[in-house]
Amino acid sequence: MSSFIMSPMHSASAESCTGVFCEDSDVEDENPYFGVEGEEPGDNPSNGSVGQQDVDSSYSPEGQEVVSSSGSNGNGPDRLITIIQVYCMDIEGVAMQDCLEAEQSACVEPGSQWVVRARFPADDFEALDRVGQPFCSSPGDTVVDDPAAGVREAPPMPVVTLADFRRLGIAPSQIESDSGGFGLIRANTNFYATEEPQTLETMMLGQAVAIQAVPVRWTWDFGDGSEKLSNPFPGGPQREFNQETTTSHAYQDTGEFPVSLTTSYRGQFQVNGGPWIAIPGVAEVPSDPVVADIWRSKSKNVAEDCVENPQGWACGDPFIDDEG
Repeated sequence: MSSFIMSPMHSASAESCTGVFCEDSDVEDENPYFGVEGEEPGDNPSNGSVGQQDVDSSYSPEGQEVVSSSGSNGNGPDRLITIIQVYCMDIEGVAMQDCLEAEQSACVEPGSQWVVRARFPADDFEALDRVGQPFCSSPGDTVVDDPAAGVREAPPMPVVTLADFRRLGIAPSQIESDSGGFGLIRANTNFYATEEPQTLETMMLGQAVAIQAVPVRWTWDFGDGSEKLSNPFPGGPQREFNQETTTSHAYQDTGEFPVSLTTSYRGQFQVNGGPWIAIPGVAEVPSDPVVADIWRSKSKNVAEDCVENPQGWACGDPFIDDEG
């Protein structure tokens, strides 16, 4: 698959672009333009976020001018709320995994992700309309711009920060293994992880808030000094012995090795059942480690099989201590 770089200044030509974000995709027109590798993404000098567009304060979903000042003290159409949303979720015609792979080539800062601005009147969140092109998030991004924030009569929308998200007590992924951790030297010992999005419901400022944690990356340390393995796949069981998988590892020595896993969770929240709002950054959640018990294999010629001689060499238990 080609490596895509977001380029809101222009679209790639049909001859130079193939894949889910090009003209032959099922993505609706409001999605961004993407260029192929080598094109420079647009910069916003206001905060340095890649591809971010300035938002016109007079914009409204219907294209009409709307007054949205801090003096708006109700929940009517004059109170226009601007939020940012996670981009790589629920895109019609595009697999989330494909979007995440393209995102990784564009948003290179740790924890950065594609987000997009959206607006809606305080009294009608179903009228939400996305504004401008997606951009790479940064920790200083304002996730909610609510004109009621300074008005006593209208309680502002609660905001879940990255620090709040990381304090949630997100349940870690569970490490699974095809053989209970047993493996053979220089063979592919396979580990994989559970993949469970989590949702927490709570109250903030007297309003109902739901917070969702979605696993997007798994980083493995196989305990033998080899380079850590980090990818956006939780992995899965082997179909046959010694099959190489996206999360398997070939140990070069025998012994017991601690296998650890850290899962990166992406967050978003909603208030009173409204639209989902991005939480820029990720929460890193470690799992309980397991042990890889790696053995070497040995073969011998024997006169009888284990049916004829149940007490024969390696009969009953293939894991034997034999120095002979």
